Amino acid sequence: MGVMPVTKVIEIPHGKLGVWNLTEPADKLAGIFRFTEEEKTAFQNIKNEIRKQEFLAVRLLLENLLGKKAEINYNKHRKPQIKNKELKISISHCAGLVVVLVSHSQAGIDVENIYRNTERIAPRFLSEKEYDETENSPNPSLSRILYWCAKEAAFKFSEHPEIEFKTHIQISPFKINSTGGTFRGSLCKKEPTRQLAFQYFFFGNNVVVYCVEQEIMKK
Repeated sequence: MGVMPVTKVIEIPHGKLGVWNLTEPADKLAGIFRFTEEEKTAFQNIKNEIRKQEFLAVRLLLENLLGKKAEINYNKHRKPQIKNKELKISISHCAGLVVVLVSHSQAGIDVENIYRNTERIAPRFLSEKEYDETENSPNPSLSRILYWCAKEAAFKFSEHPEIEFKTHIQISPFKINSTGGTFRGSLCKKEPTRQLAFQYFFFGNNVVVYCVEQEIMKK
């Protein structure tokens, strides 16, 4: 594989995650990617240039994290899996930024632009308590983004397709730190309730949030 500008790789207790600030056009990425026949067919069916970039960048980043070629497929709920591997994978992308997390345990990751306006949709994904907490925070806009990002990560963590962000995912109050930090939450779609540990960091105008079960984070 040719030189690949991975921007950041972070080792975490249960795996690792990679961040790629994507500037390369799809044709350049295609020149360094080793396609399987299945991947070639899937790629050729993509018409949108940005989607082509993301398709290739995700797989190149995964190869970088694992140190070898690996294929991605999707289960019946459209959640990604690493083919023939026990490792878990979670994927997110936002405005030229691609993040991939690989883990030995169930995990979820999301990235969002911190200037995205979520004010109008906040009542749809925040409980009344969470809504009050974000509105009363020093920076309501950023607080809403972090809550949204955390709930997206928790949704990706979950194995259940029908998750109500407002009621099934609860985020405990926390203070935002400009250098990143941790907070907690829970996923209560099905008994028993899953207690989640979240970690976040800022990357340019974006925030990355990932989650695992609290017991995993303690190890």
